[in-house]
Amino acid sequence: MNAPTSPFDGTRGTRHVTQKLLVTVVVGGAVYLLTNVLGSDEEGPWQLVLSVLCGGIVLIVQFLVSFVNQMHAVKDSVDKRFADIGKATKLFNEVEKLRGDGVPRLAEHATKVVSMGPDILHAFAHAEIDRLAAQMEDFTNLVAECPGENHDWLLTLTRCTRQSIDAISTTVVDDSFWNTEPAGRYLTAQREAILDPERSIRVRRLFIVKRPEQFAALVPICTEQRDMGIDVRVVALEELPPYFRRGKMIDFIVFDGALSYEIHADQLSVNSSTTVNARANEVEPLKRRFNLLWDAADPANSPNGVPGQVRARTGGSDPDGGD
Repeated sequence: MNAPTSPFDGTRGTRHVTQKLLVTVVVGGAVYLLTNVLGSDEEGPWQLVLSVLCGGIVLIVQFLVSFVNQMHAVKDSVDKRFADIGKATKLFNEVEKLRGDGVPRLAEHATKVVSMGPDILHAFAHAEIDRLAAQMEDFTNLVAECPGENHDWLLTLTRCTRQSIDAISTTVVDDSFWNTEPAGRYLTAQREAILDPERSIRVRRLFIVKRPEQFAALVPICTEQRDMGIDVRVVALEELPPYFRRGKMIDFIVFDGALSYEIHADQLSVNSSTTVNARANEVEPLKRRFNLLWDAADPANSPNGVPGQVRARTGGSDPDGGD
């Protein structure tokens, strides 16, 4: 915010002074004419003195009013400055808690990028900052959503995992995702997480197909992932009891048993959105569902073995807890 402009500064100040002088001359002239009319029988310089005095009073009053307005403007400016300083201090204290993270680096380079390069780069940088700010705001509610399938989230979560990754894939067997470059980076990140001596995380992946006849098509995919150290199982929906199939079958991953990465498809089976969720009451049902289906996928059902029968469940209640 710029400092308030003085009535004597620049063109604007000159215009204000000129206006005040004109008002003074007009008032002085009016007083002089009025005194001449009312006191025409008396001669003397008192009419001139009175007109000058009235004009001077008017001029002083104008400058006093202008001065008061300027003081109010200065006060508002100072109050705003102190408020900005208070916000900046609070923000700095919050950033201090993240000194080891990328927040200070983000702030430093964000201020640099908006002052260099073409306008399109400035607009893009501002848009990215706004997007990141909105995402952080969503995370304060423990859930965030984005259109389509977010591979960046997937990779970052894999690198941040410290205990386990449990994934369910309901993708049809002829889907080419596992042959894509994002899938390669995803599997490589999982392999590194498994081999990292400081983490040694466990990765379990469950493929769900419609019929046992589709097992064979998954043989290359499962073989590759097993060679990477990933524990892989396959289950056919047709072999599951009805209560195992209850609810919507979606692709999801649970990281460290505390955060879910869910992929939602539209009516055309196209991945339309991705949700990251850390709300315990919504992650726990996914964990139970994964463990239920994982146990149901007998190792004999794997593409490298002979499809066997799903182990029967007993009991009258839904073992999935109603999910």
